[in-house]
Formats: sequence, C-alpha cells, structure tokens
Amino acid sequence: MLLLASAPAWSEERTGVMGTNEDRLFWLIPNYKTVDEQRSQPVITSRDKFSIAINDSFDPYAFPTAAFFAGISQLQNNYPSWGHGADGFGRRFLAAFADQTVSNVMSEAVFPIVLHQDPRFLRLGRGSVFDRVAYAATRICVTRGDDGSAEFNVSEFGGNAVMAVASNLYAPPEDRGVSDTAIKWGIQLGVDMMGSIFREFWPDIKRILTGKAEQAEPGRERNDA
Repeated sequence: MLLLASAPAWSEERTGVMGTNEDRLFWLIPNYKTVDEQRSQPVITSRDKFSIAINDSFDPYAFPTAAFFAGISQLQNNYPSWGHGADGFGRRFLAAFADQTVSNVMSEAVFPIVLHQDPRFLRLGRGSVFDRVAYAATRICVTRGDDGSAEFNVSEFGGNAVMAVASNLYAPPEDRGVSDTAIKWGIQLGVDMMGSIFREFWPDIKRILTGKAEQAEPGRERNDA
C-alpha cells in the first residue's frame, strides 16, 4: 500500500533512463525497464530504479496482466483448494498481482540499489537474429553494474527468489514447501527470459504487424537490425 501511494511521485519518465507508457509489449504489457543500449544513460539513480519498479508494478495494465495469469492458473486448477468461480479467481488474481509486484520491486529496485546493478533491459537492436536472441536470453544471467562492468545478475535471481519464498505467505498450506517454491522461482526466471526476447524484438514485431517503421529520434539514426 505504501508503494501504491507513492506511485505518482515516481512516475517521471526520462529519455535514456526508462521506457514510456506508450511503449508496451503487444500494446498492453508494461515495458518501462527497456531502453536502447546505445541510447541509455550509463548510470541511473536509486530513484530511477524505484521509478521503474513502481511503474511496472502499478501501471493500469498491470492489473489485466495479473488477471490473465490468474485465468491461466484457474484453467490449470492450480491451488485446487481455492476452488473455481469468482472467489477462486479473486484469490488467484491477488496472488498473481502480489507475485508480480514483489518480483518487480525486489529485482528492479531493492536488489539493484543494494548491489549497485542496473535493472533495465538494454535492448541490443542490431546484429543477426541469432546474436540478438542469445543476447536477450542471457540477460537474466548478465547485467550491467553501476560502474559499467558486466556482472552476474544477482538482482534477477535473488529478487525472484524472495518472491518465490514470500508467496508461501499467501499460498494454500498444501502448496507450500521447498519443491513448490523452487518451481515457482524457475518458472519466473523462464518467464523473464522469454520477456527479454520479446523486449528485444518488439519494435520489429510491431513493425511487421502494423506495416509502419518506428520513428527515430531527431538527429539520431536507427539502430534496429
């Protein structure tokens, strides 16, 4: 609730620091953590990191995103003791929203601030398809430190580990434990890996779907492959 109340104070969007609310994956999913690598500011502040996490967590479209994952969970009958119908869906929605919020705040703000790591996805936008896929897929393991060096992405692994452990606070008793926690952690890492690949190619996908070339910023050439 404190994070939600503070969201307007962290809504500033600056070129080279974070994406904008117009740049959404498939015109829906928040994409604030993505910036072009060659246009990115090399170092961002703690305020910037919190801004990315809060915008990703409380963007208006974060709610239907949680509803989408809650619907999948209900169709797969995850957490069967919660049942079906509106009550079961409501419980799954709150759990999905809590999962994505804790994941965002921990992996994009808390861990990056403490460890001096960059939580953003720095879109490559050039090279062969294979090179770009490999680059995007490995970003869950490799990130940029505040000193500009390549580092193991402890923020990604640690932040999502906290989310997986914290989910035991609201999951049904029969769906808690080491195995369930490890599975949730692994699934989230896999989702984030696929998300990075979509973030890398989203301008290209959008260009194919709309038939329109993305406008480059004045005075700058496009870096897309």
